[in-house]
Amino acid sequence: MPLIARASTVGLILPRDCAFSSDAKDKISLYLKASGIKDADVLMQRPGSDKVSRLNSMRKFLAFGVDIIVVWGGTSLKEIAVEAGKTPIVFVGVWDPVASGIVKSLDQPGQNITGVVGRTSAAFLVDNIIESTGIKVLGLLYHSGIVDSKAQYEDVKATAPGKGLDILEVDLQVTPQEEAPAALEPAPFLYLAQGCDVQEGVYEALAGLGKPAATQNPGVSGGGVIFTLAPDMEETLKVASDIIGRILKGEKPGDIPVSRVKKISFIINVGEAHRLDVKIPFAVLNRGTEVIR
Repeated sequence: MPLIARASTVGLILPRDCAFSSDAKDKISLYLKASGIKDADVLMQRPGSDKVSRLNSMRKFLAFGVDIIVVWGGTSLKEIAVEAGKTPIVFVGVWDPVASGIVKSLDQPGQNITGVVGRTSAAFLVDNIIESTGIKVLGLLYHSGIVDSKAQYEDVKATAPGKGLDILEVDLQVTPQEEAPAALEPAPFLYLAQGCDVQEGVYEALAGLGKPAATQNPGVSGGGVIFTLAPDMEETLKVASDIIGRILKGEKPGDIPVSRVKKISFIINVGEAHRLDVKIPFAVLNRGTEVIR
């Protein structure tokens, strides 16, 4: 019988540009209890999407002496890896941790880091956008200073030529958000990468654009977003909790392979599609794992 871990504290950092449900910490607690860890205390911080806020949350947890830090996103992960010392880190929602230089391999991440990959298929999403709209130009809004945003941008940009798409890109690191509508005006459909501000599951950057959009950011739906393709949030939290439990029971994080979520959610918001005059073919609707009216 495996040993039950001593009383432990888990620090969960979900920046506000992460649209995971607000009860994420409660779900992690339930999953840990189900795995035999009855006394883990899960604390959560929801910092702003700026570096200072993220670092403040991280340093609070390190000062408190949490046993594990769980963090969303590659930028936050890179920042915390510099300061965490020997504190184990479990990441979620990181697009490509190897290409981003965060871990040495998915099978043997090394150091004190492991977690759950957040990558999904840009080609699948672009195919469904084209099938629904017939567009030839895709507006791409991203932030080159955000690790996962840049990785998503590179995926979509590499996919576009083979699909007959031209890309009209706006980098929010160099272009003020208020200038984005004019820059993206020629594009009839938009792709919004991570790194765009999210409030209550809606992109703030999309509000003034009046255009249909797609994203691979989990938890985003409505406010103009018609298609969301992302790892299932429930399964992501469950897989992350399994990893947390293994660490609390004595395994070294660097020896635990990075996991992938098997269930990918393709969410179609037909209400937003109707509002923005996009007629989604039945073949596309049939691929949806969830259809929102």
